[in-house]
Amino acid sequence: MNEMEQIKAEKDGLDVGADLPRSDLPLPGVSRLIADAIPRLVDQLAAAQPGRIHREALELLERPLLAHVLALTGGNQLRAARLLGLNRNTLRKRCRELGLALPRAARGGAAPKPASL
Repeated sequence: MNEMEQIKAEKDGLDVGADLPRSDLPLPGVSRLIADAIPRLVDQLAAAQPGRIHREALELLERPLLAHVLALTGGNQLRAARLLGLNRNTLRKRCRELGLALPRAARGGAAPKPASL
């Protein structure tokens, strides 16, 4: 079980020792939704941002992805970076570039606030 699955399982009170097969994940459905949205997205971006379609499309996915994983980890940047397969500094840099607020380290042991969308 990977770290993201463990976090979700802990949050839902599930047995974190059980493995979740990849086939149980809704990836084919998500892939279909994305594939169906691509033609319209490309048309809109080509009209508004010619020459930047790739970058803009990636940012549209990356911004909510980073915000969600940060919220999932309670704002813990190191855990979020590990889940994403990124270095913590890379995560921080991408959040800045995407305009995502990073939670500040809390003093006195209080949990940091999750990042906002």
